[in-house]
Amino acid sequence: MKPFNIPSPRERHYWVVSPNVKNNPTTVAEWKKASILKQAAFIGWEPNSQKHLMGPKFAGLRKEGIMPDDVVLIARRYHGKPDVVGFGVVHGEYINIADLKDFKPPGNDDDSGSLRNLLSFVNYPEPPKDVPLIEVLPPRGAALRQIHPENGGAHKKVCDWMEKHLGNTDRKAIRKSKDERKLGLKSAVIVEPPVKHRSGYEYQPKSDVIKANQVEDELFRDYQHWLKKKGHQLRTIKYNRRLQCDGYEEERRNLIEAKASASRENIRMAVGQLLDYDFLGKREFSEPNKAILLPKKPDADIEKWLQYLHISIIWREGELFSDNKGGLFS
Repeated sequence: MKPFNIPSPRERHYWVVSPNVKNNPTTVAEWKKASILKQAAFIGWEPNSQKHLMGPKFAGLRKEGIMPDDVVLIARRYHGKPDVVGFGVVHGEYINIADLKDFKPPGNDDDSGSLRNLLSFVNYPEPPKDVPLIEVLPPRGAALRQIHPENGGAHKKVCDWMEKHLGNTDRKAIRKSKDERKLGLKSAVIVEPPVKHRSGYEYQPKSDVIKANQVEDELFRDYQHWLKKKGHQLRTIKYNRRLQCDGYEEERRNLIEAKASASRENIRMAVGQLLDYDFLGKREFSEPNKAILLPKKPDADIEKWLQYLHISIIWREGELFSDNKGGLFS
């Protein structure tokens, strides 16, 4: 049974998936944590299950199932109230839980079932009081339910609330990726070199560099002060007596590089610095959590690239800061 890889264009659909993946109350907390760390939604039913159709529906193996670009909310009813983990935009096809090499199911839960990766995952453990989440959640014991904003009322309010936090960037990037695959286009091709070599850098006036340094310094200091108020101390590491990272939080092993803008050029530079610092400090500071501190959230394609490199993003939201690693850097 093969998935419907690229369905004909349709409106984005919205879904609720329960965090109680294996119907085991003792492991719900661990499954919630897994969803945040993996930025994914899980379901316990097998993708090819004939008995439990929620498995194939979740995996996108049924025409009316979850497809890329849909939005999934991870939440359930618990003691008459909404118990929310977060939500995000579905990216790619389903993955069997058993195929995850770096993941062990909580407790004695088995590894059957599947997951869907979620871009721009928003961890939202405290649901807003003005959004009627309880009215769209599945009945007790159900693992999956579709939300219908076209019906208006609570369904539309919940979908609008999620869209407000997700923005439009993800949708544009995912739709572009779909169109390229459908047309047989490639994002990278081999071509003849130019007659005149293009360097990988551009000249910047000294005044622009000074201004960028000021913006970067202010951003970093604000983040450092914000963390301090939350009980986290941001220091630094000096490597080989010459190089120095922007920030290191020893308690959570967070290695941070700040940049003045969310441009690809700046982010490429930060990636190189983080990987270099990681290598130089591998004996004393093995496998740190790497992140780039930015004044705003970058485009979804950049976020996807950074996720591939296991590098997270921290960005300013007014006087607060958010990250795409479930609060690990906030």
